[in-house]
Amino acid sequence: MPAAKPSLDIVWFKRDLRITDHAALMAACETGRPVLPLYIVEPDLWKEPDYSARQLQFHRECLTELREALGDIGMPLVIRLGEVIETLGALRQDFHISG
Repeated sequence: MPAAKPSLDIVWFKRDLRITDHAALMAACETGRPVLPLYIVEPDLWKEPDYSARQLQFHRECLTELREALGDIGMPLVIRLGEVIETLGALRQDFHISG
């Protein structure tokens, strides 16, 4: 019999890159299950003509702050590069994803 996959909740950080008053993060923490904070670098999104080097740098700084804030509460930020559907599918193969 194969070993059961660990159950966890994913909090996908996309636009709101902070932990203060983050409803999804608070809800996930309340379940008592492990929480996987996730940020997906979507290549097609960054190729859009309205994205600039300045925006990329600002976003990078926000991710650094998010990683530090999550680290302070014992949750390492996982960053993946790829399309969202494929990335979540790959994580689903490794973990039992709740809800």
